Amino acid sequence: MRRFWPLIIFVVILVLIGLLSLRQAPTPQPQAEADYERIISLAPSITETLYAIGLGDKLVAVTDYCDYPPAARELPRVGGYTDTSLEAIVARQPDLVIMLEGQQQLRQQLNQLDVNTHSIDNSSLLGIQAAIASIGQVTGHERQADDLLADIEQQITAVRAKVESQPPVRTLVSIAHYVNSDQLETVYVAGQHDFYNDLLKLAGGVNVYQGTRVMVPSVSEEGLIRMNPDVIIDVFPEADDHHSNMDQVMQQWQQLETVNAVQSGRVHIIQRDYGSVPGPRIFMLLRDFARLLHPQLNWNEADHD
Repeated sequence: MRRFWPLIIFVVILVLIGLLSLRQAPTPQPQAEADYERIISLAPSITETLYAIGLGDKLVAVTDYCDYPPAARELPRVGGYTDTSLEAIVARQPDLVIMLEGQQQLRQQLNQLDVNTHSIDNSSLLGIQAAIASIGQVTGHERQADDLLADIEQQITAVRAKVESQPPVRTLVSIAHYVNSDQLETVYVAGQHDFYNDLLKLAGGVNVYQGTRVMVPSVSEEGLIRMNPDVIIDVFPEADDHHSNMDQVMQQWQQLETVNAVQSGRVHIIQRDYGSVPGPRIFMLLRDFARLLHPQLNWNEADHD
């Protein structure tokens, strides 16, 4: 897994940059709903949403990174975020392609070929919820999307109510860094304008990174020491053959021996397949954050699902 991990980091960062750079741009209105029979998804979050609102059987292709739910792994692939194959998409004869707003060039190419497209911006928590609603609207599955959103909101409300009386915890959220080194090199962290920051606030934390308008902040070891977080949460996408490297990741963080989080043993690694997917399971990451920030609260078994 070591040799592939830099590629995963690159893709995560590139997707975030693409989304966040377009947050000020107006989101295109959904097309009039139609009975689409051949849908292609160009992001894991979109794939999850389509399955969650009952449209998994309409998917004819997905990206290389779409592996949830398990049924998605059996679908044809059309490439990744940076190497999406226009030819592979057209060959599947889709009547709708749903993509991220950062893929505007591809969208224009598809529109020139008379392929229906719809784009979403899920770079923030509100954006995630709006994306689910718009996918439901454009596909005629508004009721299913509304039900999904109601469930997500219920989960968010439960966490917020549980932590609201707790003092905020100064936290650093790491979203990408290299693990094929003994040294903790440049770390990419949650900024002030992404869904990780939104979740952190809801979970009762405060982001120690206070820079403004930086899309995907990178922080050096010296910068990490200066910020001195009380808790560090390192988010990794799940990978079956990568577990052996988690000890190495923890050893990297232990080098910051003067940082409060290291001294108090509050460096946590979240290795979940939903950790970098801003989609329907986003509340699971919120619960993970809240449990790690406030372990003194009574988290029952249901909170660990």
